[in-house]
Amino acid sequence: MKATKHVAAMLLLAGMSAAGCSKANEPSPAKRDSDAAQLRPVKTSGESLLRRPHVGEGLDAGSPVKPVVPATFAEGKSAYEARKYTEAIAAFENYTVRRPENAWGHYMLGLSAWKGGDLEKAESSLEKALSVDPSHVKSLVNLGRVFIGQKRHDEALEALTRAATIEPDSTEVHRLLGRTYHAAGKTEEAIDAYSRAIELNERDAWSMNNLGLLFLEQKRVDEALPLFTKAVELKKDTPAFHNNLGMALEHTGRFGDAAAAYTAALTADPSYEKAKKNLGRVEIVTPIHEDKSAGK
Repeated sequence: MKATKHVAAMLLLAGMSAAGCSKANEPSPAKRDSDAAQLRPVKTSGESLLRRPHVGEGLDAGSPVKPVVPATFAEGKSAYEARKYTEAIAAFENYTVRRPENAWGHYMLGLSAWKGGDLEKAESSLEKALSVDPSHVKSLVNLGRVFIGQKRHDEALEALTRAATIEPDSTEVHRLLGRTYHAAGKTEEAIDAYSRAIELNERDAWSMNNLGLLFLEQKRVDEALPLFTKAVELKKDTPAFHNNLGMALEHTGRFGDAAAAYTAALTADPSYEKAKKNLGRVEIVTPIHEDKSAGK
């Protein structure tokens, strides 16, 4: 009986000792709250969209890692439309890792990178989109734009010619072909491409403006004037169109009309330096021209 009581006493002491150890090792409420906060997903504009870091990339083996919140296509598109290109890139990088088979994800990553100034990422992402879907016209078109910006005219023509084969009635494709041919010094091909774009869409003001500039360079002012006039009618808020119309008018000696066109350009954009210089030049000539006309 005494032995039984002794064993019971020993078990009781052992239980109390174990309870004391457990209490001593339990984190304080503040520590528990801190740990819980570290494990809780953190909603930020960009950080939560990045991939989970590996050990050795700024984290110790024992450091808590914030869970990555998967980015949706809509979130990336929203960031892109808000011109938050860094966030858009992060979102679409996350998205394309999870959905590598979706050409549109790679396309939007490429578009975001292009707008964000990362031409290398833009090129590789658009080419990835095309490896998933070789007939993805928008990827071909914007890959062409990336090449145009780097004066890689042959590569731009290759991408845009492929796009034209897939969508022969695309105004945008023919306009970009016109730009590329023009930049490459292939004047007749540029004229044909711009003319085709206008034929496909009689309201394509940019093709009219670009073809007008090409004619102006060739001193074919009579052909340039109606194109600039129509472009201005279609897009009155585009200062470049007014400025280019002013240059064509100035070439025909209609200095008063040219001054009015340059003034309209500055109304649309008061900081437009080209229009300021052009207006200053014709304002010097206009009074002399008007005096001579009055004396006849």
